[in-house]
Amino acid sequence: MVLVQGANGQGKSNLLEAIYILAVAKSHRASTERQLIRRQSITNESFAQIAGSINREGDTTKLQVDFSWMTSPSSEYHDLRVKKYVHVNGVRRRGSELVGEMNAVLFTADDLNLVYGSPTIRRRYLDILISQTDREYLKTLQRYQRIVTNRNHLLKEIRDRRSKESELTIWDDQLADAGALILTRRANTLARLSDTATQTHNDLSEANEILMVKYQPSIPSTGSSPQQIGDEIRETLEVVRSKEIAQGVCLRGPHRDDFMLLLGDTSVNDYASRGQARTVILALKLAEAQHLQEVRGSKPIILLDDVLSELDTTRRSQVLERAAGYEQTIVTTADIGLVPIEHRHSALDLVTAGGKVRRSP
Repeated sequence: MVLVQGANGQGKSNLLEAIYILAVAKSHRASTERQLIRRQSITNESFAQIAGSINREGDTTKLQVDFSWMTSPSSEYHDLRVKKYVHVNGVRRRGSELVGEMNAVLFTADDLNLVYGSPTIRRRYLDILISQTDREYLKTLQRYQRIVTNRNHLLKEIRDRRSKESELTIWDDQLADAGALILTRRANTLARLSDTATQTHNDLSEANEILMVKYQPSIPSTGSSPQQIGDEIRETLEVVRSKEIAQGVCLRGPHRDDFMLLLGDTSVNDYASRGQARTVILALKLAEAQHLQEVRGSKPIILLDDVLSELDTTRRSQVLERAAGYEQTIVTTADIGLVPIEHRHSALDLVTAGGKVRRSP
């Protein structure tokens, strides 16, 4: 275990974010690359790099993500255009080809957004999880997003009488085929995740409520095969076609899906206290780590970003005990006293200050 301590604003979270970017090729918090660049850097810097080496069973894989942007004395932050370049073992790759080279599970104080946030946040979480183990899913998801964009454009064209309704057929077929694979993989992953999260929650909580993770597709399906599910998607698109044309957007499909976290029969969002919600998220994240290990056959890196302060003494010990079972766990904290003494003795201690990391004296 690696313990990284330091005052707030000294770079602890940036360190874990950088490691996570090497795993999934994107930030867990930023929606654009521009948001990763400090405002103070845009006029005197033009390049940033994240690099790391993964040692696995005697083999070393070198991962690198570069960011570049044009600078000028008059540069405005909102106009900044940042380009991202990915390399694996020195070879230029697409961002999607980096995903899965290294698996990581990130715990942050913002994880409660999985309970209280929008469906978009939960879909993003699920898509990143599946993409770390399933390249076909990631490629299909990217293709699906392009299909939705093109279909939305056509719906607006039809609404404004610049295109014919019959032109939707080709896009409906493509959306149904890609959507069926996405829906199937999501449902299977959540079913597996729910089983593990249920047991983990039972271990973490003294309450009797059973945790369940329930998929909520915008197109309910009874099909057992991708072909049957695809047919159901086509039928639904025909039913809502007039409404979609009127609004100019695609109203059904995996891009509108969600999943619920339930304690018993009640939504965690509606019923649980903040403490209960935190325990639910811990169970979900620990289940995520176990899922990655089972599917990939190797343990993920565990990243705990200043979450200990959100937990009581018992939960801290439980989470750190489980996290210590993985080959590499990195924990950040502003208060080293929150880390139980038994974990401090065996850990590598690092300190962050002014954005730099050094070994603790």
